[in-house]
Amino acid sequence: MTPTRYRDQVAQAAKTDAAKAAEIAEKIRDPWFQAQAWSHLTRWAEKPLIYSKKAAKAAGNTKDEYQRSAVRAWEIAALAERKYYAQARRSLNEALELAASATPNSSRAESFLLLFQAAFKISKEDAVSVAEAMNSSCEPTHWRVNRARKYAASMLNGEMPPREFFW
Repeated sequence: MTPTRYRDQVAQAAKTDAAKAAEIAEKIRDPWFQAQAWSHLTRWAEKPLIYSKKAAKAAGNTKDEYQRSAVRAWEIAALAERKYYAQARRSLNEALELAASATPNSSRAESFLLLFQAAFKISKEDAVSVAEAMNSSCEPTHWRVNRARKYAASMLNGEMPPREFFW
């Protein structure tokens, strides 16, 4: 079975049967999708902090700084939704350090954008901090950087993202 199918099974099972979902998550060999699976358990299981640590560990096994930082957005959002704000902020800060060194510049912006969206679930102030970090770390030399900056600015202003963001 593919990593995405396993991840999707975890997403379904996590809502009602954490033990079964965890068993499936253990089968995922791709760290990107395994981190997402553990994040689903973070969102739904009775003891979310156990699974958020597993999500962070899986993220650390991905191939580069982009993946190691970007996939943490799933975990951060899940922690924030569960109102574990201190843990979400710690994870966010760890991910931001990694995102700042992601290459190329366009991938760095994409990572910051995913973390920005997750940070918004913590607070607007956290999202502002991520947007500022993105703007100072990502030179506007690529359309993906420009799109990420526009999207963040729109959200911070309480507006829908620009139409071109959605292709």
